[in-house]
Amino acid sequence: MKKRKTGLIPGFFGLLGISFAILGIFLALTNTNSEPVLVKQPQAAMNQVQTMLDALCEGDYETVSGCLYGTPDLGLDRVPQDAVGQLFWQALADSYTYELRGDFHATESGVSVNATIQALDLDSVTANLRQRAQDMLEKKIDQAENTSEIYDANNEYREDFVMGALYDAALAALEEDAATTSWDMTLNLIHKDGQWWIMPDEVLLQAISGGVLN
Repeated sequence: MKKRKTGLIPGFFGLLGISFAILGIFLALTNTNSEPVLVKQPQAAMNQVQTMLDALCEGDYETVSGCLYGTPDLGLDRVPQDAVGQLFWQALADSYTYELRGDFHATESGVSVNATIQALDLDSVTANLRQRAQDMLEKKIDQAENTSEIYDANNEYREDFVMGALYDAALAALEEDAATTSWDMTLNLIHKDGQWWIMPDEVLLQAISGGVLN
């Protein structure tokens, strides 16, 4: 009986192994510019994004800043002193909504997710405010029962009378002129010092300020 030549079998698998090694090197070299792949959705990054966006909707700008890389002073936690400013600022804070669009995906520096933030368009309520205030002032003058309600001792408009007309005009603007605006953005996060940080960019800061930073 002739003996089988088994030397070809190990030789074949040895060549096969070399081929796979070469193929692996080739794939590694040809995919150096491919996008990073995210194997698992990062829950900690998701929590950070939701914390920031929920805080924005609640007007908690200190928490918003604490989620941003560098914890910048946004200068938005100081409520305006006058009643009209407070009215508009509260209306803006109450108007925020957001939507996360799709899953997180890997980037060269961390992860990112697409989002849309929607809020009151402040321009929509201030564009015609001057004319509304003038019309309201004239209306209040016509309705006044006594000139002392309108003028002070120097025969100037009383400050509280003018501010009352402006406040009523602002209320009317919010009821009749208010429109919303939205910002589509990509939220980029990096992992540093044991946690995820959201990188503040121009679009995000515009959304956080309601467009005030234009």
